[in-house]
Amino acid sequence: MTLKSFFILLLCIHLFIDGICQTEFDSLKRNSNLDTSFQPSKKATFVTEFAELKISGFIQPAFYFDNNNVFDNDLFVTSEIPTTRITDIKFKRFHMSANQSRLSFGFKFPTAGKNTTALIEGDFLSSSKGASTFFRLRHAYLTYGELLIGQTWTNFGDVNAAPNTLDLEGPNSMPASRVAQIRWKWQIKKKLSLLFAVEEPRADYTPLDSANPVKSAFPELVIKPAYNFKNGHWTNSLIYKTIIYTDNEYSFKKKIRAWGFTSSASFTLPDKNSLNVLGLKKREFSVFGIIGNGTQGAVNDFGGLGYEAFPKDSVTLDGLLYYGGYVSYSFVFRKRWSSTYVYSYLHQEKPQSTNFIFKKSHYFSANAVYAINKYFTVGTEILYGIKTNYDDTKGSALRLLCLVRLLF
Repeated sequence: MTLKSFFILLLCIHLFIDGICQTEFDSLKRNSNLDTSFQPSKKATFVTEFAELKISGFIQPAFYFDNNNVFDNDLFVTSEIPTTRITDIKFKRFHMSANQSRLSFGFKFPTAGKNTTALIEGDFLSSSKGASTFFRLRHAYLTYGELLIGQTWTNFGDVNAAPNTLDLEGPNSMPASRVAQIRWKWQIKKKLSLLFAVEEPRADYTPLDSANPVKSAFPELVIKPAYNFKNGHWTNSLIYKTIIYTDNEYSFKKKIRAWGFTSSASFTLPDKNSLNVLGLKKREFSVFGIIGNGTQGAVNDFGGLGYEAFPKDSVTLDGLLYYGGYVSYSFVFRKRWSSTYVYSYLHQEKPQSTNFIFKKSHYFSANAVYAINKYFTVGTEILYGIKTNYDDTKGSALRLLCLVRLLF
């Protein structure tokens, strides 16, 4: 049984615009802005009678050195680490790129009321495996009060609590795909909220022999309660979807019920006088867990690989159970320096039809970021991954990443 062609839903992170877009998982910018002294201006670029426009973005040259090939030049994807079944030889590689550079247009409409805003954003990370790069759409949505319509991060998981990795892929177990959606947030109490969302249905499964994937007629549903407390927040999310499939002659229609659950908590650790003397501030600890069956399409290292369901026999697909999670620790040192350390784990159930498939992977990252001023940020990160398949073959990869970012 052959797998679908690899296509990775590139995990990226959108730009923080105060009051215009979500403050979610823009890793390097969040790192440099852990201290508010180092931020570019948030003032509108253009102001008219009806709208305010803020043009933002960054230019980012990046340098990579790998001790073992991974299939993606720019993103560190542990599920793509070659195992010894492919080769025992490790091929070292150097890579330079500026295709993560980004451009964003954020709009406010003060006279429309209800905090009406809009955002459209893109970058050039359209192809990190070849030489060609094209401008691609990342986010395009509008908001009216607590209602959002358009394309942005999935509500499954908690992208807002994501660790500050410089690698845009992030931890292998984190869900952070971008999908078209309609969502509404209900602020039940000051510290308690509940979010409801309907999202574009994915068909990220391995179809029966010679058949094509079929998109569900029913959207993916997400419910997401969040609770804020004195030194942090706790967020849970539950997703439900249906997987529809058929054979190559469209002679039948079958359905699989798929689900996923995440729970995450972030804590701001209390300041201590001894640490303040050393210049250590804003320490944050985060923990995240995920489990599901048939919802792999939203998860970083599974998206696009066809793992949501796998052939059991010539007429039946089975959903695959998966689970994982990560822990992270971040801190700021003497205002301009910040560092983040992450360990993440991801495991998947074995299908009945093959042994040549992903079993588990480990992800480790450690970085140091320096804010030269409110415009320029430099950073370096070490990434290490270990992958094991069900045929008992293994592979590992080590990457050194260095980059410079000019924010505007």
